[in-house]
Amino acid sequence: MKKLLILLFTLFSINAFAGSAQDIADTFNASSTPAELVKSGWAGNDGGKGYKVLQVIVKDSTKVAELHINHDGKAIAAFDSLQTKKLNTDFDYKMIATMEDWAEMGTGESGPMYHMTFGGLSFEGPMGEAMGNMGPFASFLVNIGKNIQDK
Repeated sequence: MKKLLILLFTLFSINAFAGSAQDIADTFNASSTPAELVKSGWAGNDGGKGYKVLQVIVKDSTKVAELHINHDGKAIAAFDSLQTKKLNTDFDYKMIATMEDWAEMGTGESGPMYHMTFGGLSFEGPMGEAMGNMGPFASFLVNIGKNIQDK
């Protein structure tokens, strides 16, 4: 019985997130953020692989999303699982927060620095590059916060 409950919980958790990575990618691509990331040089800093990896993880959950952002600043791939096992944090990003923290970020009331300092956002990646792109980063956090919620 315990194994059945664990299996059902796992399947429910995975299905509740279905499509959310694509929702994040679609919203991202439709925004002004890609153009801003091209203009700043962020999108082209990928270590020569042709895209940057952005991983989003909901702490204490099975919910994750991975986006691949190309030189045009557009999300060219969106996955509801982590495809990249070892990130190169000189170019790529991993962001971890609880669902409650993601929901708060989705309101846009507090910026990225607040969430990294006080709001429960754990961040891995090129910090200097992120600091130079606070506007697009703030927009991206709002996008994630709005689209990572259960549908």
